Amino acid sequence: MNAEEIVKKDMEALYLGNLNTVEFDLDLPDKGKYGSDIKWRSEHEVYLGSDGKIRRPSYGMGNRTYSLWGTFSFGAVSATKEYKVCILEDHPRIRVKGIEPVNLEAEVGKEFFLPPSLIVYTEEGETLMHPVVWEGGSKRKYGQQGRRTETGILDDLSFQVEAQINVKEKLEKEKKDTKPKMRYFDHGEAVLEGDNRLTQAQDEMSRFLLSRDDDQMLYNFREAAGLDTKEAEPMTGWDAPECSLRGHTTGHYLSALALCYKATGDQKTKQKAEYMIRELEKCQEAMGKMPGIHEGFLSGYPEEQFDKLEAYVPYPDIWAPYYTLHKILAGLLDCFEFIGSETALGIAKKMGKWVYDRLSRLSQEQRLKMWSIYIAGEYGGMNDVLARLYAITGETYYLDAARFFDNEKLFFPMEQKIDALDKMHANQHIPQIVGAMEIFKVTGEKRYYDLSEFFWNTVTKRRTYAIGGTGEGEMFHCPDCIGNLLSHHTAESCASYNMLKLTKELYQYEGSKEMMDYYERTLFNHILASREHGVSGESVYFTPLAPGGKKVFERENSCCHGTGMESHFKYADMIYAAEKDNLIVNLFVESSLRWEEKDVFVRQKTDMDVPGKIQIEIEAGADFEMKIRDPYWNNGKADIWMDEAKWAQLCEKDGYFCLDIPQGVHEIQIQFFCSIETESPQDRGDLGVFRYGPYILAAVQKENEYLKFRKGERPVREKGSRFRLRGIEFRPLFDIEEENYHVYWKKED
Repeated sequence: MNAEEIVKKDMEALYLGNLNTVEFDLDLPDKGKYGSDIKWRSEHEVYLGSDGKIRRPSYGMGNRTYSLWGTFSFGAVSATKEYKVCILEDHPRIRVKGIEPVNLEAEVGKEFFLPPSLIVYTEEGETLMHPVVWEGGSKRKYGQQGRRTETGILDDLSFQVEAQINVKEKLEKEKKDTKPKMRYFDHGEAVLEGDNRLTQAQDEMSRFLLSRDDDQMLYNFREAAGLDTKEAEPMTGWDAPECSLRGHTTGHYLSALALCYKATGDQKTKQKAEYMIRELEKCQEAMGKMPGIHEGFLSGYPEEQFDKLEAYVPYPDIWAPYYTLHKILAGLLDCFEFIGSETALGIAKKMGKWVYDRLSRLSQEQRLKMWSIYIAGEYGGMNDVLARLYAITGETYYLDAARFFDNEKLFFPMEQKIDALDKMHANQHIPQIVGAMEIFKVTGEKRYYDLSEFFWNTVTKRRTYAIGGTGEGEMFHCPDCIGNLLSHHTAESCASYNMLKLTKELYQYEGSKEMMDYYERTLFNHILASREHGVSGESVYFTPLAPGGKKVFERENSCCHGTGMESHFKYADMIYAAEKDNLIVNLFVESSLRWEEKDVFVRQKTDMDVPGKIQIEIEAGADFEMKIRDPYWNNGKADIWMDEAKWAQLCEKDGYFCLDIPQGVHEIQIQFFCSIETESPQDRGDLGVFRYGPYILAAVQKENEYLKFRKGERPVREKGSRFRLRGIEFRPLFDIEEENYHVYWKKED
């Protein structure tokens, strides 16, 4: 046989078993029966390794189908064959130790729904949510006051449960003042300055947006609406015409254009956004005239995916239709807020009404079942954008629609102040909490605020890596076990993007220094570190934290590519805040601020290589107080001078240095005490990371075994922000791009 025949014979002869119901590792040979060399590549290394290792999706995630490619080579001839592998979800393996007691209140004569999932404690020490089947269904209406006991069984498990219901004549929803404590300068009043990593990231992403073909971004919408695609190239990756998530990147693109204009004032960016909006309006009008499509709908595909979701069709047959809708709505509302486009608002209003009309005809039980379907039921922040529409328009059906997305599987345990996030998809649920905060802002219902605050504390204090990111393999795992979750699939970029959104929402009510410590850590060490240097516009999906990890830029229009287009225009948003007549400096970033209301101009000068040294120039039309955050890496020490006179007695309150600034022109010099420190995860005292001020340092090293360092050893600065220890170079993680690196290392005995 010649080489071609050998390759063909080997491809025909190789049988990998029944790939429709895979539960165990695959045997992937590296040699064919007739002599070909075989190399394997997987679509998704997390669940299907190129070595044949299988990781079954957790119970409740559904079966997953991925492509596996085998390349057969003999001599100069090679050919590739695709195998579709369906990996079955794992069986429920939990051994129930007990459940959190269920004590609820209901109102006489009003519909009441029992929780769809309960907080389960397992023999293995886990706390997680598990679906429950209530006797007689979950809906109740009680005719008189008194106590009721409802019974049920944990789904797929022979474990009886009950709920105690206290039926009252009247229930009052507890309220909380919605007036923020803090005001932000996040609409262009604060801008980046200088030549540094942040301005470089903003500039390069701006140039990337300007290089995009708007007609390509509109391709899926025009195709779905039956309009001329203007000879544009189809979108690729997650937005390819055959992909069920198509349209989501266009939504992110709209947000990115709006945020870029807000941050830079670039008119070309604004013009691109306005063109996109005009053309999307045409698509919406055309789609409304098509059979089977209802007025107001706009997407890169027809309504079929929404029909299937209502029939509980799982992923990958459909892929998160409301998630895609959220990205489009968010982009339109950002264009209204930052560009002033009334047309964008008009499109969004029609879409929001379409959502209300669609979901209002379903029962709450149907909606909750939809939101519980892994990936297929993921809805991003639909509650967020709908509550924003209510705030803008005052139309109550938008608020009703926002509440349709209350996901009690998540909200119920957070309201009870119990961490039951084990085995939940991180970025599926963080935006839902951002939406809960938005509902609080327009209703004052304290429940939404409290569950959001508890969620933030749970994630940031128990489930966060040193770089600020969260989640391994996209999932929340056991709390306080970060050291045992260091893999190549840690810290999805989207999750940090959304956690920073949540932090921003909460900080305006809390004014918490700890919240800004987290914000700073995540901004520098994950968001800035996620970007590919240059004008590619790409971001990493995961930031690997296993020894010898390497950033991978996949260029496939992933969710993290979408959020990455937005993130680098937000650096100025949280540098400054105002509390009544006080100006707060929260981030130490080269920037300027014009506070028109108080006739104050501030310019901050910094050097990212020397993060502890800050200079602030002030022009004040009147006296005011300035508060400067005492960062966690400063350890409470600071030297502060104004006009060359050292502040003799610094007043520190709630983690901020308080300075009285008189009318006039002043120069303030700040010297924080910045050194190299070590941090360890809660569960692994034998592991450490080096931190220089706010920057997590990464060792440039290929080997995949942990580096080892003795107690007290520290890298020594060579030049700028580069350090060296035992001949190994260390840099801030945001300065690493192509190199293999180590963030965590092991302590020598």
